[in-house]
Parts: sequence; C-alpha cells; structure tokens
Amino acid sequence: MAPPIPTCSQILLPYTLLNIPFFTTKSNNNTITLQPIKLSIQTTHSFSITTIHTTNNLVDFQDKTTRSQIKNLVQKITSLSLKNKTQLLQQILGKTASEFQIQTISDFNHLLMALVIAQKPDLCQIMFTKLSAFHLVPDCCTYSIMIRCHCEKNELEEAKRVLFTVLENGFEPDSATITVLINSLCKRGKVKKAIEVFEFLERKGLKLGVQAYNCLLRGLAYVGRVDEAVKILMDMKKGNIGVDIYSYSAVMNGLCKVGRSHKAMKLFDEAVRVGLRPDVVTFNALIEGYSREGRPMEGVGVLRMMKEHGCVADLISYKTVLHGLLKWNETMEAFGVYKEMVRIGFEVDLRMMGTLVRRLCKRSLREKRLLEDACEVFEKMKERGLVVDKRTVEVMVEALCKGEKFDEALVNLIDMVRWGYSLEAIAFEEVIEGLCGKGRFDEAVSALLLLYANGGTVDRHCFKVLVNELNAHGRVFCASFLFGVALKRGVVLVPNKELQLTRGVSQHLDTL
Repeated sequence: MAPPIPTCSQILLPYTLLNIPFFTTKSNNNTITLQPIKLSIQTTHSFSITTIHTTNNLVDFQDKTTRSQIKNLVQKITSLSLKNKTQLLQQILGKTASEFQIQTISDFNHLLMALVIAQKPDLCQIMFTKLSAFHLVPDCCTYSIMIRCHCEKNELEEAKRVLFTVLENGFEPDSATITVLINSLCKRGKVKKAIEVFEFLERKGLKLGVQAYNCLLRGLAYVGRVDEAVKILMDMKKGNIGVDIYSYSAVMNGLCKVGRSHKAMKLFDEAVRVGLRPDVVTFNALIEGYSREGRPMEGVGVLRMMKEHGCVADLISYKTVLHGLLKWNETMEAFGVYKEMVRIGFEVDLRMMGTLVRRLCKRSLREKRLLEDACEVFEKMKERGLVVDKRTVEVMVEALCKGEKFDEALVNLIDMVRWGYSLEAIAFEEVIEGLCGKGRFDEAVSALLLLYANGGTVDRHCFKVLVNELNAHGRVFCASFLFGVALKRGVVLVPNKELQLTRGVSQHLDTL
C-alpha cells in the first residue's frame, strides 16, 4: 500500500523558516501591495513550459504569452486519458529539472496552476511533494496555489492551516487566494471558520477587499445569521472597504429568506440612492422574499420595477413570480405572467402549466370565457410534446363538458388512452351523457367502447344512460345489444317499459 501523501503544511514548514522574498511589489511611494492571480482559459493544442514569460518570479496571467502557455498546458493535461496522465506525471517525476526544462520556481508554479485549472488537484499535490527533487524553493505564489488546491479538494482545514502557517512566517498570499478560501468555507456553511480567518488577518494587520467581505456576507445569510450580516454591511460602509451592489444583494437575500422583505426593500432603496445599479440577482431576492411571505402581487411589482431600472428579468425572475402567484391563488395575474413568458420565449415549467390549467378550468365554471384560456395553455403543453398528468386531463375534460365542447373532450380522452393512463368512468360518463344530450348516439357508443376496450371500468350509469336514450329514440336493436353487454359484465339494469327485446336480439345476446 502506497504511503499517504504528506500534507502541504507538513512540507512547507522548513521552507517558511527561510528568508524568501514576499510575493509583493513596491509602488512609487514605497508601499507594499499584493498581486492577485487572474485566470483565463481557452483551448490550444501545444505543450511547452520553457518559454513561459515571468515577471519578478510571479505568475503573470495578464501577459499574453503566459496565458497562452498555461492554456496549452491545461489543454494537454485535460485531453489525456487517465493512463496517459499517470505516464505524464511519471515522466515529470522521473526526470531532473534540467531534463524536463523546469528551471525556476515560476516554471514549477505554472505547472501546479495548470493542474489546478485542469481540476487535477491530486496530481498537483503529488507534484508539490516532489518540489525538493527539482532543487527549488517555494515562494508565496506556490503556497497560494496550494491553498487553492486544497480548496478544490474540499480540504478546507488544511487550506486554512497552510494560510496561517505562511502568514505566521512573514509571507503574504494574494488577496484573491484568501478570498477563494473564505468563499469555500462559506459555501459549505463553515462561517465560523471563515470568521476565524478574518480575525487572524486583522491581527496581522492585513486588510481584505470587498470581494472577501461579500463572501462572508453570503455565508452569514446562508446560515441565517442575518443580523450579523447587516452589522458587517454597516461597518463596511463606515470603513474604507467600500461596498458594491453584491454586498447589498447578499444581505437582502438573507433578510428575504427569514421573512423580512420590508427591510430588504429599504436596503434596496439605499443602494439605489447611493448610486449603485441593482442587477437581476438583487431583484430576484426581493421576488423570492415576497413569494415566501404570501405577497405575490408585490413580486409582480418588482418585475415591473426591473424594467424601470433597465434590468432584464431572466427565467428565474419569471418562474419565481409565476410560482408565487399560483401558490397564493392569483390565477388571472398568473395567466398574464405566463403569456408574457411565452411572448419572450421562456419555456414554462410543466407542473406550473398544469396548475394554471386546473385553476383556469375551475374558474371557467363561473366565468365561461376562461375556458378558452385554459385550452390555450393545455394545447401548448401538448405542442411541446409533454405528457400531461392525469389529473390535469380529467379537470380539462370536465371543464370542456361543462362548456359543451364534447368533441374536444373526446379527443382528450383518446389522448389519455394513448398515454397509457388507467381510465376512470367519471370523465367518460360526462362525455357520454353530453353526447346523448346532443343526439350524437353513435359517438357516445364509441366513447363507451373505447373505455371498455382499454380496460376501463364501465359503470352502471354509463350503460343506463345509453340504453335508455337509444331506446327512447327508437334504436331498439342497439339498446338491446348494450343491455346484453351490461348483463354479461355483471351490470344489472332495469330497462324502460318501452324496451322490447326481439327474438333475434335475444338469440344474439346468448352468443355474447
């Protein structure tokens, strides 16, 4: 069994005791600033390390040559099979630095970063353990990459330990890397650990940018610690950190999740007042909050307010508004939002369309004009090739029968057969009764046979309605035939006095 891979903090400790230049630059006024790593990935097809451009031993991702070479390396690694990746790693580890042409720590850092970008953190960690074989000493860039590597592997405690170790020994990893760690902790609900990082940095006299604070605000909102998030936001405004619309959005989202949308709207007004431009995430937080609190009409107002602020609503905006309106039974507003979504080109969720159809059908019993709207949504579902749920079909058939649209009702019953639903007599009963009332006996008989032929349970009422109506209109032979079928199926009917079974019909019944 292979020995476990040493942790990054175990390996780097001897190096941190050395006097190695910080990963910093000096400006004209001799102040020290951090240089963040910026990534850019595209697809290329060559593999080279030696020509990578470096500046002061940094991985300069703004340089075109550097970006090109990193892209090449990422493409090379990701295109290999698992077997070839292993061979590549063995090739690197089996050669000396000069043979593989890794001559500086910057070259080595490029390889580590390429492995992280290619989402191969295990290979990156193994490479780091072999650093001494290349006779190289890690710099702050190396440690920053390894913190990212541990975050990629969800080894957040180890990443935090590496950060604390290098900070204790005088290194200053770039702000972007620290933000990656804080974001990883907060995304996994480990807000307490993220706060520990903040407090440690404050003790070291280091200041973080607004991006790191925004990660913390989102983390606090995620775990419901909204009051703490509000306090931090207020402190950010008072200090020199500065706030952006993402800071406000994070806190607003937290407030909306705990039923305090009115306070979230006050923060929104404040953000607009100080000149920040709200984005779709900001508005969606408000819409979600109003929907949760049973105030869907205010969510519709937010949707309109987005247009006033020049913000284009996305699919999430419309889906959240529509869901809230349906949930709180605002049917007509929901239909209006649905039509707007169709006009824009958004596809509406199947379940929400089914709910909208059922709500419109229910209201059509009082407002007949709404039946056409229900049919419009229902047909749209079928046009998209969606298999409509059984309950929606049954409600649609019932509404069509109430509206005396028996042809459409029969078509939908046939669709139920085609979709393989178990058939219930109740929907057929209404169609059969309605067709009989219109004198369309042949179609009524066809509906009964359709139900019978596809395993449906034909109840006594269906037989009785047809037999009596056929007999009343002088179609005695057909009525007698159905009467006999009912008897054979164990359905006992009491025929009208006028129903006379002829000898020929009786003989035919005996053969059934």
